[in-house]
Amino acid sequence: MARLIIANRRGHQTVEWHPELDTAENRAAIEEAERIIEEARRAGCRVSRKAGDIHVLDDGPFDPRVEEYQVIAPIAGG
Repeated sequence: MARLIIANRRGHQTVEWHPELDTAENRAAIEEAERIIEEARRAGCRVSRKAGDIHVLDDGPFDPRVEEYQVIAPIAGG
């Protein structure tokens, strides 16, 4: 099971998919995760992916085989 975690004001949203499963529902989840990551990057968010036991910043193309992505919103100071 792979997933995307998006932190937001209400806690967090999670999108999950199975990288090897070829069903309409699974393909839709993968497409949604890719769309969310692309939109988040355009909005100034950073994206991290799990690499082994740690998360690293990731600017590369979406890979549905990555175990976990996280969207990191920019912090506003003031």
